[in-house]
Amino acid sequence: MNIKRILLTLSLSLIMSGCSNVSSSNVPDLPISQQTKGRIYIINSDFITNVKYTELGKVKANARYGYDSVVTLYPLLAEEARKIVANAILDLYGGLTVTAFSWGSPYTGGTAIVVENIEQLKKYDVEVY
Repeated sequence: MNIKRILLTLSLSLIMSGCSNVSSSNVPDLPISQQTKGRIYIINSDFITNVKYTELGKVKANARYGYDSVVTLYPLLAEEARKIVANAILDLYGGLTVTAFSWGSPYTGGTAIVVENIEQLKKYDVEVY
């Protein structure tokens, strides 16, 4: 009886934990009071010139389920960038991968940066989150 209950509990916890999107970065999160509260610019251009910026680290987001596009994860990616005080993300990558609950779950990532003059990004293909 106890083994059935344990197996049922483990199965349910595995299913519940597998049904969420996740994000991470290779830089420790800052306290909420120090995190960026403004817009995050996601730069779709492969190459930017004449823009001064400081690289903070890598950020990524992925879905553990579903068949959405990579773009649906951009808000989650932007939220991860806010945690490390970035105001833009460049060097984007992404695609679809097989997960435990889907044959084509999206994933994405990029380099979180702080752009000194955010107005310089207006000439590039950017999305704002």
